[in-house]
Amino acid sequence: MGTVTVTLNQSAVVTLNGAGAGTAQLGPINIRETWSPAVASVKTNQAPASIVNEAQCKIYCGSDATDPNFVDGTLSGSTGDSTDDIAGQQVRAGQYVFAVWTGGDAGAQGRLNVQGTKVIAGARR
Repeated sequence: MGTVTVTLNQSAVVTLNGAGAGTAQLGPINIRETWSPAVASVKTNQAPASIVNEAQCKIYCGSDATDPNFVDGTLSGSTGDSTDDIAGQQVRAGQYVFAVWTGGDAGAQGRLNVQGTKVIAGARR
């Protein structure tokens, strides 16, 4: 038994509430996993022409979506944007990557996608 490194490509979705706000989160569920995200991407399921209110979206990495864990933000949370400012972060069980949308269209579905690598300790090769 040793460690195995695999590709990380996980997504989470949230339906924006009546105020156009919502939070999606992703993180390891197994204590043997450590995520090393390289890119976090956000967007909604809306066609660009159907967007009335372009959402803002902030990315956080840690135990909660508070200022000490802030990574990056975008004014293109509906049409889509990505950040590599998350590179170098280590995400362990109990921690998450959060995407927090505000000011978007009610009922739109926000999607957070995290890509990078995942190390699994104690895995069979």
